[in-house]
Amino acid sequence: MGRPLLLTLSALASLALPLGLGAAVQPVGAQATAPVAAPAAAEPDPRSFMGVWALTDHQNNLFNVRLYPGGKAVSTVGTSGVPAAGAQRLTDAQLRQLGRWVPWGTGIRVNYNDGWTDWLYMGPAGLSHASWQPGQSRGSLPANYGTAVKLGGVAAQVVGVYSFPPAQPELKPYTATLLSNGQAFNDIDNRAGGVWKLINSTVVIDWISGWRSTLSLEPATPLQLRHWAPGSDRNGPPSGGVRQAKLIQ
Repeated sequence: MGRPLLLTLSALASLALPLGLGAAVQPVGAQATAPVAAPAAAEPDPRSFMGVWALTDHQNNLFNVRLYPGGKAVSTVGTSGVPAAGAQRLTDAQLRQLGRWVPWGTGIRVNYNDGWTDWLYMGPAGLSHASWQPGQSRGSLPANYGTAVKLGGVAAQVVGVYSFPPAQPELKPYTATLLSNGQAFNDIDNRAGGVWKLINSTVVIDWISGWRSTLSLEPATPLQLRHWAPGSDRNGPPSGGVRQAKLIQ
């Protein structure tokens, strides 16, 4: 997804549908798996595309897409585009977008609720990504294109869009997104950005607002959530007790 990118004549010449050639732009902070050669006489199995992907918009901003068996897709970029540094309050529409994927050409096409489309495919240069904006013919040249990197390891487990119950029981759950470059965003704080890191089997999120949240990856306590208020002892009991986070699908 992303706003339209003006393609040069040389780029237009190198891009042919359905076998488009993406611009070689590596997403920041992505953990790449090695591209594999396209089959000589068979289209890729759609199951090979299931998992989490690192993509870039036309401004080289990273966003992630998680694809599920059965057709569901969740993107960390909303209808308003990739959020900035998160120094201001964000809305749910800036943090996520839901869609459905279908097999298409040499890959899969994700159609989002807002009218955007992402195409993940095997091109001559390997795994690639193209986007079309709302109202644009999917048979025309894409509005945006680049590389596609499939994530593995811990990043594939952690990255995504979550529903976090806050420490205050009277408040409703908020949306939090964790990106593969270590950035985090939420729609509850006036300064909505943060960073995450992994310590053993715990995801530690330090928000710009001064709050800290931790998310358990332990098999016995999956997605248990704890918060610490600004200025509180990080080694003390969490503010508001233990909560249960949910991965949005």
